[in-house]
Amino acid sequence: MFLKPFRIKTKTSVKSSDRKKLRSDIQQSFASLTEEDVLKLLPQKEEMTLVKINTHADENIVVYTVGKNPLFFENFKILYPTVYTLWQFPEILQAFRTWPPVYEKLQKGADLMLPGVVPDNEPSSKMFGKLQKGDLVSIKIAGNKSPVAIGKALLSGEDMYMSAMRGKGVSVLHIVGDTLWEMGDKSRPPMIPETLPNSYCEEEVENTKTTEETDQSENTIDNAISDLKMEETEASGACSCGETSQNDVLDESDEKERNPTEQMDDLLNFCFACALKSKIKKNDLPLLTGNLLRNYMQPFSGGKQLDLKKSSFKKLSKFLQSKVNDGYIVVKEQSKGVDVITEIDKTHPGVRDIQVPDIVEAAEAISEETNEDGSYQPLTFTDVYLVNAATLDLFKESGICKGDALQISDVRQHVINYIKTNNLQKEDNPKLVTLDPILAHIILKPVEGDLDEMNWEQVINRVVGKMQAGVAISSGSRPPTIKKTKIEPIKLEVVMRASQKKVTIVDNLEEYGLDLRVFSKLVQKSVACSCTIVTPEQKNKGPQVHVQGNQVNFVYNLLTEKYKIPKRYVTGLENAPKQKKR
Repeated sequence: MFLKPFRIKTKTSVKSSDRKKLRSDIQQSFASLTEEDVLKLLPQKEEMTLVKINTHADENIVVYTVGKNPLFFENFKILYPTVYTLWQFPEILQAFRTWPPVYEKLQKGADLMLPGVVPDNEPSSKMFGKLQKGDLVSIKIAGNKSPVAIGKALLSGEDMYMSAMRGKGVSVLHIVGDTLWEMGDKSRPPMIPETLPNSYCEEEVENTKTTEETDQSENTIDNAISDLKMEETEASGACSCGETSQNDVLDESDEKERNPTEQMDDLLNFCFACALKSKIKKNDLPLLTGNLLRNYMQPFSGGKQLDLKKSSFKKLSKFLQSKVNDGYIVVKEQSKGVDVITEIDKTHPGVRDIQVPDIVEAAEAISEETNEDGSYQPLTFTDVYLVNAATLDLFKESGICKGDALQISDVRQHVINYIKTNNLQKEDNPKLVTLDPILAHIILKPVEGDLDEMNWEQVINRVVGKMQAGVAISSGSRPPTIKKTKIEPIKLEVVMRASQKKVTIVDNLEEYGLDLRVFSKLVQKSVACSCTIVTPEQKNKGPQVHVQGNQVNFVYNLLTEKYKIPKRYVTGLENAPKQKKR
């Protein structure tokens, strides 16, 4: 949450009445704290400040500081203690113990995996028996009771036990070394020795204590942990390093045990939540559902290809319906066969608690849509034919599913293979094909019920005629966007504003899979004018690009010459400025 720098919006002093209310909220949230404990945290005469910040993930968070140190932060009316608070009262949260090498991974943004947890002598069922999914927990380094991070439990204690301590255990929210920690005096955890379970080597405990006590007045926590790791590697590397490598193996084997369908479901759900939280803005609505997967979810996949056919949903409509049922979004039919997302809920727990990874932003995406020499990667339009219910029986033997898109050459080859595999070519006349029940059901008209043979070309043409025509639009190495219905052309209009200034409106770009942000930046950079993305007030209207001045000629040439969009798909050239006669 605080790995990247945040922006401070306001700083205000906390009034005595607000301070009193905060004390009450703290006692309610952390029952183990007494009134004296809370007064120790928030002294009457100590200056207290309320700081409103905006994080890198565009979250608005309230931070309460006493003196220089942040003690609590509030997000969606939930209070979270910082590490500075936990150093004074380390027992207020259930603690997870881990090794220094694992802590280094946590500092880089990783979640705490259960194989990396150092267990007590008690079984995990007793260690975390009362823990519930979503509970606040702390993380400490083996040998020291002072917490170094806080997070949320991703599983209940019972589920951790039933999973044999595999998978993700804690989602880290705040850790020593992040920007919230840097907001304070940057002190490091005090040394509160603890005895490790008997099953772990005593030498490692001694090394941990010695390092902490020796370096207490020297460097920041990052250097201290680095030094600790080096000393442990030299003195007891077989104990800690072996544990780390074993954890890595467990993590990998745990991932391999899951079947591909579950992995794809998890990836789709994760990318969807990330898109809702950080990429889809209010001015993007209404959003065509056909653009959600490629333009908004794919950037969060970590380089993996999102494929609905490899998931349990199989279709985008079923995936979206599940999200509608869960309350994430509202989907409405804009026109026949065209659905749009009209509302999104960014306060949904599944969106609110997700940690969004870094993605390529619009400015960087420009370079993705250009070749090394700076020229644009053109769009490719390919006529395809989609396998439907009427023709599925003919193709399913080849492993082709309903909805798959084939080029005309592929359809021809599949029909030929089907005829040859089933020995339907007539021996006495190779130009004719015997119609078996499947072919006859697909291609024969009612008045041709008794017909039992047909020539090759007729068979192929009739199969193609029974399939649903569509267009595949692709760009570079990106997967193509399949359009099953008739494509509406890109419309170029010029309107006069009240200020007597002309504006060029480019409509329907999203239908062609173009990223509006990238396109608008390209236009703005090329013609040095204002270019914005606007969502019209009229219903059934998607986002538009508004360009200052009459730029019809430039936009038309950009679309047809650079992006290689066929001219029949772009209208409005008649609105271009008239050439003056010399």
